[in-house]
Amino acid sequence: MGLEGRVAIVTGAGQGMGRGIAVKLAGQGAAVVAGDINEEGARETARIIESGGGRALAVRSDISRIDDIKLLFEECKGRFGAPDIFVANAGLSYSSPIVETDEDEYYKVYDINAKGTFFCLKEAGLQLNDGGRVVAISSSTTKHPKEGMALYTSTKAAIKLMVEVAAQEFAGRGITVNSVMPGLTETPSMMAGLPDEFRQMVAGSTPFKRLGRPEDIAEVVAFLCSSGAGWVNGQHILVDGGCLC
Repeated sequence: MGLEGRVAIVTGAGQGMGRGIAVKLAGQGAAVVAGDINEEGARETARIIESGGGRALAVRSDISRIDDIKLLFEECKGRFGAPDIFVANAGLSYSSPIVETDEDEYYKVYDINAKGTFFCLKEAGLQLNDGGRVVAISSSTTKHPKEGMALYTSTKAAIKLMVEVAAQEFAGRGITVNSVMPGLTETPSMMAGLPDEFRQMVAGSTPFKRLGRPEDIAEVVAFLCSSGAGWVNGQHILVDGGCLC
């Protein structure tokens, strides 16, 4: 299960779930490139990893810009060599009824969640070492859609289908491609603006009576990145504590 000698890139690693994933992979022995549009957040993630004895590099990256995606891989190769693992975690949370959503909001969410992830997958398919691992973060809302989530959920559903196709296209080089579908998780972006009663309702709908934590998601991602997951491909792992909502 260890990742010693492996090199990983994690997008959206400047806080929350992405930081949890980056720290977990580093704890398993991987050198980690922490990419995030929030450069200071990415640097803090790198500092946390290095303070624990790991190797890390922070890179400012906006995945809605293809040049920024390419920069992640260039910086990775310059510091650690070609990557073995790519975690497409960066995304934009958004909630609004369909009839209140305008065109600018549509393009903003799709540029990051759908377009950005697509071109991250493209670059990973070109740049990862043979036998590599790709994990994309989708959402439990693709299985349990909610009011106000049409725009966000449709981008995450697109990611699921991208994963299924990439899993077939990349298999010739031994690269697996899977997604993780988190339920409501206690991260700054997911918690922003959510009413307390909604959080309590979701927590009460799980057998464990709590929300997810970044480390819950990171554990599953780390497994999918390991040698033990070599026969898991094109799959979508729901990680929501058995939420019934």
